[in-house]
Amino acid sequence: MAFAKRSFAIAAGFGLASVLSVIVLGDASGYTIGEVQRTKLALIEAEWETQPAPAAFTLFGFPDQDTQTTKYAVRIPYALGIIATRSVDTPIEGIKEIQAEMVGKMQQGIKAYALLEKIREGNATQTIKDQFNDLKYYLGYGLLLKRYVADPKTATHEQIVYAAEHALPRVAPLFWSFRIMVGCGFIMLYIFCAAMYYNTKRVVQDKRWFLKLCLWSLPLPWIAAECGWIVAEYGRQPWVIAEVLPTFLGVSSVSTKTVLTSLIGLVVLYSALLVVELYLMFKYARLGPEGQS
Repeated sequence: MAFAKRSFAIAAGFGLASVLSVIVLGDASGYTIGEVQRTKLALIEAEWETQPAPAAFTLFGFPDQDTQTTKYAVRIPYALGIIATRSVDTPIEGIKEIQAEMVGKMQQGIKAYALLEKIREGNATQTIKDQFNDLKYYLGYGLLLKRYVADPKTATHEQIVYAAEHALPRVAPLFWSFRIMVGCGFIMLYIFCAAMYYNTKRVVQDKRWFLKLCLWSLPLPWIAAECGWIVAEYGRQPWVIAEVLPTFLGVSSVSTKTVLTSLIGLVVLYSALLVVELYLMFKYARLGPEGQS
């Protein structure tokens, strides 16, 4: 019992320090997203329209992609503006406005693509090169159109609008992944705070419900991590390199067979390691601290 109590005390202290560090880093990441990934921020928050400052944080709701609304939204005033912009006077741009901007950027991207083709042909004048340098920022948006037309220069206005509407990820997966991630984080914060409190009061061994809660909460870090990866990687679409290289143009030339073989090998290897790890964990847990000598 004494060994278990000491182990619990150490775990509670390190766990609380860790979860507080992750929350602080997460807040800093939220500010970074607000600065450099406006599209991801709008999608995570299901902000269909540009919010006047200070923007509210949507705690809960049901994003509807078809109507571009969030039903039954529960909002916390000022919170999003403070988290994402560290201010109360900076608006948060909405998805509709971002899509409208993308239409204009794609039109400029078509011009950049046409100029690049002339340069690649080797007969471009200095004027053409200067024009390309002025428009090269938009080239990635022109390349986005290659998913829908073979030659971006031939894209119609309707195709450009369609591409802008369908280039962004769907809102619901990002909206819910982010909230599940944050929810797991705050549940873990509660658990470690309670663990520290009960340990300080020396009554943790009497709180069977809490000890069971600790056991059942073991998957929370993995759930939070996976949801975080969904937010990071799905939320960056449609770019491999933001506003430069579209995802579909960054696909590897490696064959499907090679990828499948590698995937199967990794699954087999890590499954074997999981079996070994579980075996050792159960074996030495059953032996207890007295059996380790």
